[in-house]
Amino acid sequence: EVLAPTKPLTPGPLELGGHTLELIALKGHTGADLAIFDRSTGVLFAGDLVFHDRAPTTPHANIPAWQASLDQLDTLGFKVLVPGHGTVSLDAGPIRQTRAWLAWLDATLHRAADDGLDMTEVLALPLPAEFRRLAVADAEYRRSVGQLYPAYEQRALARDEKAAR
Repeated sequence: EVLAPTKPLTPGPLELGGHTLELIALKGHTGADLAIFDRSTGVLFAGDLVFHDRAPTTPHANIPAWQASLDQLDTLGFKVLVPGHGTVSLDAGPIRQTRAWLAWLDATLHRAADDGLDMTEVLALPLPAEFRRLAVADAEYRRSVGQLYPAYEQRALARDEKAAR
C-alpha cells in the first residue's frame, strides 16, 4: 500500500536504513531535480538529469542550468551511476553523453536561429553520427525543436532588433 509523505525533503544528509544519503537539489531537466548520493555505497541516483544511451527529453529544460547540474554530479566520486533512463554505469560516461547531447542541441539551435532558419528547416537538420544510435533520438530532437526553438528565435530577433537601433 502506498504511503503518502509525512514531511518535505530538504537538501543535505539523510540517515535511512543504515545508509548515509546526500539529497542534492539541482535543476535543469526541470525547475527542481533531485539526485540522491548514497555515501555508504557510492551509488548515485541521478534521476532524469542523466540519460544513458537514450536522447534526453527537454520539455521543461534549462540547458545552462542542466549543464551546471551535470558538472556538479560529475564531481561526486561515485562508484555506480543510476541514470533516470538507461542502464546503470560504473563510470561517468552517461553524464558525458548527456552533456554532449545538450551542448550539441544548444549550439545547433543557437546557430539555426542566428542563421534565420525556420522550424521546418531546423527539423530537417541531420543528427550527428554520435547521437543517431541513441534510443528515440529522432523523436526527441523533433520534440526539443518544437519545445525550445521558439525561445532561441525570440533571442535572436531581440539581438537583431537591438543591433538595428
